[in-house]
Amino acid sequence: MRILTQIVRIFVGILFIISGLVKTVDPIGFSYKLEEYFSPDVFNIPFLKDLALPLSIFFVIFEVMLGVLLLLGVWKKFTLWSLWLLIVFFTFLTFYSAYFNKVTDCGCFGDALKLEPWQSFYKDLVLLVLSTFLLFNQKYIKRFIAQPFSYVIGLIWLVACGFIAYWGVAHLPLVDFRAYAVGKSIPEGMKSAEELGLKPPIIMLKYELENRVTHQKIKVDEEKYLADKHYWEEGSSWDLISTREIVKEKGYTPPIHDFMIDCGTEGDMTDVYLSEPKVVMVITSLPSRASEKGLAKIAEWVQALKAENPDIKILNVSSQNLNIGGVNSCLMDATTLKTMIRSNPGVVFLNKGTVTAKFAWRDLPKIKNVNANF
Repeated sequence: MRILTQIVRIFVGILFIISGLVKTVDPIGFSYKLEEYFSPDVFNIPFLKDLALPLSIFFVIFEVMLGVLLLLGVWKKFTLWSLWLLIVFFTFLTFYSAYFNKVTDCGCFGDALKLEPWQSFYKDLVLLVLSTFLLFNQKYIKRFIAQPFSYVIGLIWLVACGFIAYWGVAHLPLVDFRAYAVGKSIPEGMKSAEELGLKPPIIMLKYELENRVTHQKIKVDEEKYLADKHYWEEGSSWDLISTREIVKEKGYTPPIHDFMIDCGTEGDMTDVYLSEPKVVMVITSLPSRASEKGLAKIAEWVQALKAENPDIKILNVSSQNLNIGGVNSCLMDATTLKTMIRSNPGVVFLNKGTVTAKFAWRDLPKIKNVNANF
């Protein structure tokens, strides 16, 4: 039992550290996931929306530190009970998401590893069993290192996590797991399964119906619904309540979707800008939350860039009409913009659709060095 306890302890500890670290590098990304849970369609806790980022930073660092403390064997009762309660909470969360199909990705491993709702739930069930096992066998959990050194190591981890999280918020994530990372080609990421010769997913519709006479509610799949005209013919006693998409067979889904540069009277300019060798996208994903200081700094930088480098195509892209530096203003989906760059505002450099550089507004390159980033 002693050996088994050590194996479980190491496994759970390392898993918590990895899971926490991939979110610590990008706390803004995890805060977006928390906002999904706080939204009216899920738990409807609007007052927590403004606290999403502080809560995100706390949870991701707390998760890493629980893994570290478990491996070190310090604060044993606090660590084990915190682990168990956290896993119970996430087990409920992932079950709710999977059963009601509310949040399709729990964000457990950030953007590094996407898990389907039921996969997340089963993962949490396994962790719940393992953490319960550790609770009942905590007498076998001993310190690996002498007490003073354990606290020093713990403090080093805490400071390191704090710095990584700070950098991800104030600048950009130290590691970018997203489809718009530097070096990634947007046109390639947009290609469909058919274009790549791969099998696309098979999507099936599921209908929820209610009988007006008996008030009975049923759920039927697309095939049954279309085959039985009693559900939909004129004069039917059944009312359609909701429609939901179900993945019948998994297949290849393009990592980039909803990427469209809508430039108003010019129309869809996506292909035009993705074919240009030098493009600077000034991105403001959420104008209402954008840093005023950042907007002013980028506007000044854009004007200087236009004057010194007329061959560079500069466009201002936002989820709302926004003029920065007097350049062409275009619209794009807010979620896509938030995925492209976490800084709000920030800039993305493109060379024929390939992301060559990204900068937060605090880290804009000097005008004389701009061409080196293409």
